[in-house]
Amino acid sequence: MATATKNMPKEIYHYIEHEIMNYPRMLERINELTQYLTRENNPKTAPCDTLHLDIRIERLTTVVKCIESVIQTLNSLGDPYQEFIKLRYWYTNSNSTMEGIAQKIHVSRRTAYNMQNRIVHMVASELGEWN
Repeated sequence: MATATKNMPKEIYHYIEHEIMNYPRMLERINELTQYLTRENNPKTAPCDTLHLDIRIERLTTVVKCIESVIQTLNSLGDPYQEFIKLRYWYTNSNSTMEGIAQKIHVSRRTAYNMQNRIVHMVASELGEWN
């Protein structure tokens, strides 16, 4: 289970971890919404429908900006961090403990927890949730 650091409340910590876990699904959702909005962008639509589409496009743009900042953060990290993220958050079939993940990426368990904290802090600062 994730532990909050002294600086970050555990609610924000869990929220950021949730966002990291949902990152691959968010990309799929963005693609679905983009396809839907391009299909629905018909000049014969009513003005209220156009307003609805504009609001959805604005939301989509905000999500895309957040995703791009997360991508930038993840790309700035080294290979062990990226492997940690894949094992800890994205592979649903890996029911590994933190110790098992640490063994797979050849670091100590404490280092794995430090990596987790650093990743969460970097993503939180990119999203503007924490300084």
